[in-house]
Amino acid sequence: MTAQGDIEAADREFVARMETLRRVAAQWVERPIAPEADVLSALIVAIDQVGTLCIEIRRASIRSVAENKLLVEQQRQALAHDAAAIRQAMSDDATAIREQLREGIEAVHTLRTINEKLVEKRLLGIIADITKGLRGAIENQATAMTRRFNLQTAFRVLGYSSVVLLVGFVLGRMP
Repeated sequence: MTAQGDIEAADREFVARMETLRRVAAQWVERPIAPEADVLSALIVAIDQVGTLCIEIRRASIRSVAENKLLVEQQRQALAHDAAAIRQAMSDDATAIREQLREGIEAVHTLRTINEKLVEKRLLGIIADITKGLRGAIENQATAMTRRFNLQTAFRVLGYSSVVLLVGFVLGRMP
C-alpha cells in the first residue's frame, strides 16, 4: 500500500505543479501577444498531455502487474495441488511419479512462457497506441504554431515597411 500512496502523492504533486505553471504562464501571457507566449501555451498543453498519458500508463502497468500476480498465485496453487497429487502417487509407482514431475515442469515452463508473451504483447500494444496519439498531437501543435508565427512575422514586416514609406514620404515633402 505504501507504493500506491507514493504514486498518488506523485500524481497530486504533478497536478499541483501544472496548476502553478498555468498560473505563472497566464500572468506572463497577459502581456501583449508575442510568439513566446504562444510557444509557452503550446508547451504547457503538450506537457499536460504527456503527464496525463504517463499517469495512465503507470496505472495500466500497475493493473497489469496485479493481474499477473493473481495469475501467478493461481498457477502456484495449481502447482501445489499437482505436487500434493504427485506425493500421493509416489507411493503407488515411482516411474509414474517421474513422468508426472517432468510433465508438470514442462507445463510450468510453458505457462511461464505464455504469460511472459501475453504481458509483452499487451504492453507493446499500449505503448504503440500512446505513441500514435502523442505524435499526432505534437505535429498538430507544431503546425499551428508555425503558421501563427509566419503570419505575425509577415504583419510585422508589412507594418515596419509602411512606417518607413510614410516617414520617407513625409521627409521627402518637407522644404
